[in-house]
Amino acid sequence: MTITGSGVDDIGLFTVDGTYSVEPCRIGLTKKYQASIGNRSENLGHQVTIQLAWNAQNDQFEGKWYVQTSKYHGEDKFELKLNENQDQPRSYDRV
Repeated sequence: MTITGSGVDDIGLFTVDGTYSVEPCRIGLTKKYQASIGNRSENLGHQVTIQLAWNAQNDQFEGKWYVQTSKYHGEDKFELKLNENQDQPRSYDRV
């Protein structure tokens, strides 16, 4: 399945593209920042690679993010949780 989205964080505006695989329940994302918007010292128009796997015990996706630019290289933990208060996407069958 294809994943797309957008948002804003303390670095700047970004888009997200990726895939979800039902088996083995993994997500691969690429988060791309729009250059020169937001925190100009950190937002280089770079991209972040995010690799996640479902952890049923914690009821969330867990993994790591990775960044490599000319000014910064890093990685750290990443968790993706479903907000139970958020409306769920629905699909409708037409008759």
